[in-house]
Amino acid sequence: MIPCPWLKPLVGLLVLLPTLALAAPRERFVLIVGNNTSATLGRPPLQFADDDAAKYDTVFRLLAPEAHVRVLTELDKDTARLFPQLQERAEPPTRARLQRAFEELSQLAREAAAQGKESELYFLFAGHGDVEKGKGFLELADGAFTADELEEALARVPVQRAHVVLDSCNSFFVLNPRKPGGRRYATPVDSAEAMGRRLPHVGVLLSTSAEAEVYEWSELQSGIFSHAVRSGLLGAADADGDGAVTYEELAAFVETASRDVKNPAFRPRVFARGPAGDNQAHLIESLSAGAAVLDVNEQDAVRLVIRDAEGLRWLDSHSEAGHRVRLSLPPATRGGSVERVLANGHAERLALPEGEVTLASLSTAATGPEPRGAAEPLRALFAQPFGPLALTTFRSEQTEAPAPVYGISREDSNRMGLLLGQLGQQQRQRRHYEGAFGLAAGAAFGVAGGLNLHAKGYEASTWTYLTAGAFLAGAGTWNLLSTSEGEEVEADYRRGLLTPGDRAHLVALTEERLRGIAEAERHKRFLVKLSGAFTLGVGAAFTVWQERAKPPLPENYGRALNRMVGPGLMLAGAGAILNAVLQRSPTEHLLEAWSADSALHDIPQVSFTTLPEGGAMVGLSGQF
Repeated sequence: MIPCPWLKPLVGLLVLLPTLALAAPRERFVLIVGNNTSATLGRPPLQFADDDAAKYDTVFRLLAPEAHVRVLTELDKDTARLFPQLQERAEPPTRARLQRAFEELSQLAREAAAQGKESELYFLFAGHGDVEKGKGFLELADGAFTADELEEALARVPVQRAHVVLDSCNSFFVLNPRKPGGRRYATPVDSAEAMGRRLPHVGVLLSTSAEAEVYEWSELQSGIFSHAVRSGLLGAADADGDGAVTYEELAAFVETASRDVKNPAFRPRVFARGPAGDNQAHLIESLSAGAAVLDVNEQDAVRLVIRDAEGLRWLDSHSEAGHRVRLSLPPATRGGSVERVLANGHAERLALPEGEVTLASLSTAATGPEPRGAAEPLRALFAQPFGPLALTTFRSEQTEAPAPVYGISREDSNRMGLLLGQLGQQQRQRRHYEGAFGLAAGAAFGVAGGLNLHAKGYEASTWTYLTAGAFLAGAGTWNLLSTSEGEEVEADYRRGLLTPGDRAHLVALTEERLRGIAEAERHKRFLVKLSGAFTLGVGAAFTVWQERAKPPLPENYGRALNRMVGPGLMLAGAGAILNAVLQRSPTEHLLEAWSADSALHDIPQVSFTTLPEGGAMVGLSGQF
């Protein structure tokens, strides 16, 4: 065999080519929006949405060059002093500026594609949001940025993958609009189907609270969800130690961080779905190339808080025993400190040098600025350690737990209670009227039967009166003592509100129950239509037969009555059909009002008030 000294290098190069292709340079573009104000909803302003935007900017500039990062926010005086460089770059979070930022990043992405580079987009929002007519929107300084507008903007940016992180109320419906007239709530199954069809290349991580507040904590100077997300992205959520954070890891980290918070209102509810539905997709890869690194490799569980020189809290980490984490530290933390939280709740302050260091190598720091006092309900944040075991627990809980329900707020549960109260009252009044009428009619027939018995004895007419009276009285008593389906649903809902548990699930189950009742009522109306059509046909046939009978029936009183039967049946059948076509049940009316997304003050309400001087006053409110 003739030796070929160049063969081995050639083979090595051929083997390496696919790897080189996979490692092609990737450009990253970042658009960050933080808005404290509420121009559309009129809600109280937030305090730290601008701080969240500034911190996101600091973190993501470890991943992308400054020219690829757009920040739309208005910094207040305190935040501007902490982030003076951002004050020069930040622009107002208006609708026009947001659209222009998307266009600028789209142009940069096209230029990257022309150079053969792959690219991905990050869109991060902190602020107010809500849902109207089934579609979510984000509040900007001058109005709403709707779900449709965001979807169009994302579709215009020519990137291979996009990542959307939203910290706002009802953010689930910003990327998962509800169909008109559809269910008031949504589940991950709904989302997977809708997003897979409309935005296959987009991954989302959402704080799904549907309450009126975005929960913030002054100790963090941040929204709770946004702070947990940044902590996880900086390495605290890397459960497998591969240097990247997946959608599943970050969702598990945020859930674990808030697990011990007793008040469910303060616990972020997370929805995560990676591009193409792959939750193992990397939301972010190693930031260590542009950051200092703190290597934590201890045998015991370690809870850390990273602060900068001003005492500003940047990162929380609580690693499991034996789990190694590498925390990427933004430049802002230079000269700061590491607080190692001890089992008794006290903290040991350690100096934080530059470069890559291990936790074991840190020395005790001088006393620095005192952190702000923690609100009692939030002391339990990050109390649970995170690592492979926590991730396994998260997976098992996701498998065993019922499908989470998104989009149900406290106002929604109050609206459902109000609508059910109206339904129950309406059906209760109807039942009482029917019961009273039955008893009165039964008493009348009973009296008639008694008089007939006294005058004529036990004749057939006497038994007819007495039997009819007993039947009507029994039916009236049954109506008075029984309860309707609407009343049962209302009572079960009231009991559910008094039982500890997830109100969203209660509302969702009640809505499905009402839809089942409405479907059964529609089925009954269909049967009424069929029976009405049959009665109409029988009446028409009987009328024709009467008129064409051979030999003709003799004209007498009996024939006159018989000739009335056909038209009577036709009228009864036509009336039944018309009633079934035009009438809708109270349950259907309730569901229509519920699906209309009306605010509480828009729901029709009738009030009745007695006046001290005599008389009464009836009040009408809402939209009729």
